[in-house]
Amino acid sequence: MTPQHSLDVVPDDPDDNKFIECALEGRANFIVTRDSDLLRLNQYQSIEIVDDEAFLAVIVK
Repeated sequence: MTPQHSLDVVPDDPDDNKFIECALEGRANFIVTRDSDLLRLNQYQSIEIVDDEAFLAVIVK
């Protein structure tokens, strides 16, 4: 997938911007990661950024 827009929202690791770009293009609700730079954002627009344990808690409900 090639994003239509480049973002600069992960200041501590700009290479991680590609994951948010991809999630936006794919209209994802979540990014599931253990990457601390992404997790620090908590959310970008309507995309929740969570670790695997938090995501599991959401889908098990």
